[in-house]
Amino acid sequence: MGQLGASAALLGLVFVGLSINLRDIVRSGILVNRAGETVIVLGSVLVSATVVVIPAQSRGALSAELLTVAVATFAVVWRLQRGARARTSEDQRSGQPRSSLIFRRALGLGAQVLLAAGAITLAVEAGGGLYWWPAGVLAAYVSALTNAWVLLIEILR
Repeated sequence: MGQLGASAALLGLVFVGLSINLRDIVRSGILVNRAGETVIVLGSVLVSATVVVIPAQSRGALSAELLTVAVATFAVVWRLQRGARARTSEDQRSGQPRSSLIFRRALGLGAQVLLAAGAITLAVEAGGGLYWWPAGVLAAYVSALTNAWVLLIEILR
């Protein structure tokens, strides 16, 4: 229940924060995608937390719901991250550093992989089950907070 409230609160704060630099963000497709990624990742935590607290739900139904959230979110985040490109030696001013890009992809996509691992191991009743979910939630929070920092602070540098 706590993750539900935390993700909803963070999602609201991200929207307020985005409105501060909205003019600068909408001028850049890369930043629009990053903002969308942040909202989608936090939304996946909100949705997954909602399905986890549904009472008297079968293991199979919960597993299918979590897997659906993970796969759908992974696909959307993958699509949004496609526009991000690492800096090359020829073009040092555009894109983001390769390490930053790897970190962003590992967290944004990794959160969904962890959620899918939880869903699959829950369905087969071996390998951890819902113990994977908090790790996925934590990765999603770090991803969203990192993106929010870039959209609120780093954009002004």
